Amino acid sequence: MSFSVYEITVPAMLHGLRVLDDYLDHAQTLERTRGLTPGEVLQARLASDMLSFGEQSSITCNKVEAHMSKLMQRDLPAPVRPAMMYPALKGRLLETRGFLQAIEPSMLNGAHTHTYNITPTIAHGWYGGNDYIRHLVMPDFFFHISIAHAILRHLGAPVGKRDYLGNLSQQSGGYS
Repeated sequence: MSFSVYEITVPAMLHGLRVLDDYLDHAQTLERTRGLTPGEVLQARLASDMLSFGEQSSITCNKVEAHMSKLMQRDLPAPVRPAMMYPALKGRLLETRGFLQAIEPSMLNGAHTHTYNITPTIAHGWYGGNDYIRHLVMPDFFFHISIAHAILRHLGAPVGKRDYLGNLSQQSGGYS
């Protein structure tokens, strides 16, 4: 059985963006229940050289649009830097979901056969399409969601693996 580039990327990214949206709700709940300053969780980070919780959400959206534009052989969009406030970040997630929902499977036909030039910061060089998708696009996407999850856990939010996996009951099989 083979999967198309669309099937491997778009549904997983839509699902992951819903998880990030839920994490923003968890962050607000954590602030209310712990008496934290509004927006304090958005500024939290695991280490001083890492992005904050709010930035994890923002950068995920920018990377989704950049990676998917590259796969569609389109010009890369300018990064969006929303205000580090819950409504702005939720709005950014909504925009990014709209971007993904507008992608038709045919727009990604042949994306796995192209060669992609990746420029620094993290990786650089030329990558074949399969390697680009498997070793950079999808791991990069999930990295930022997992770091947002880790920040919430570190601060004591009651999030676990089921939160990270999101609502699988709508998927085939689900879990119990």
